[in-house]
Amino acid sequence: MKNDDYQPLLRRRRNSYLKWTESKVLEFLEIVLDLVKDVPESLEKPTAQKFYAKVMERLYTFKDLNYVVLKNKMRPFRTQYISAVQWRSNIEVGLLAEEYQ
Repeated sequence: MKNDDYQPLLRRRRNSYLKWTESKVLEFLEIVLDLVKDVPESLEKPTAQKFYAKVMERLYTFKDLNYVVLKNKMRPFRTQYISAVQWRSNIEVGLLAEEYQ
């Protein structure tokens, strides 16, 4: 027998949700850059939760978010930055080697 009245249960979000626009991403990155500009090693220090709490205090649109949302958004930016720095150092080493030959 087939039940025509069956409706699947919908998944409910427990955490806050944010629709990331380009302007919000830029605001987020500017705040993070402002917080770590003097000491780049201070990213997510002393803990990620405390660091992103500072970010959420600075901008109203991030106020109701869970820190995990911001941490997850930051992860690809951090890996892209690290790979860009490594690429840049490899290119500079190659250019310096060619210059002295």
